Amino acid sequence: MLAVCLLLTASAAIAQSTIYLEPRLGFGTFRMQSMKELQRVMIANTGLDAKATDAFGSYAQFGLNVVSDIGEQSRIGFFLEHGSTGGRVAYADYSGEFLLDTPLNYNAFGGLFYHHQSIKESRLRYVAGTELHMLMTNMNLQAYTKINSQTESSEDKFNSYGLGFKPFVGLQYPLMLFPTILSIGYFVDTNYPFHVPGELDQQLVIDSNNKTIHPGWSGLRVNVSVAIPIVR
Repeated sequence: MLAVCLLLTASAAIAQSTIYLEPRLGFGTFRMQSMKELQRVMIANTGLDAKATDAFGSYAQFGLNVVSDIGEQSRIGFFLEHGSTGGRVAYADYSGEFLLDTPLNYNAFGGLFYHHQSIKESRLRYVAGTELHMLMTNMNLQAYTKINSQTESSEDKFNSYGLGFKPFVGLQYPLMLFPTILSIGYFVDTNYPFHVPGELDQQLVIDSNNKTIHPGWSGLRVNVSVAIPIVR
């Protein structure tokens, strides 16, 4: 409900003032506790000396903000963002190889607000704000086996929906006349369990106790964005 209210407020503000497009590029860490546990179970179930060669590490995100001024030192708007990470379990010997990949990606839509103010009347400004995210995560389980000359592969797809919140602080400085923001924040999310697309009750479980699996996008975020005004 809070996210919806922020989006409605942002839409009303944008309709009455100059619009700024803010392309954004970021880099983040991901907690992925549930996914790492799934990876450990998969390694144990192979019966092989398999290793996790990728474990849902840090990766880039990119997106676009659409914001407008509310007053002289604040902006409000909405954004789109895409991010990804993944894991891999691998084993190989003289007779063949085994790979189990779990790539994940998310698409987020939400509202944002930030305040910016000059530091001692200079061109440098500090920034503080917050974002509310609505998330959709996609995951593929991709298995590949090769024994001598025989190969076999399979793929299963799962979805998850969630919400996220990110407070952030940063600095703004005009580069080539365009205000550029470098910010750091911490993203916190909560997600519905992974399930078969369109079948919310068919959830991915990790063991016989029906423990469900969730994405975990929480972590540090570093972002760079550039404000490009659109004259109306």
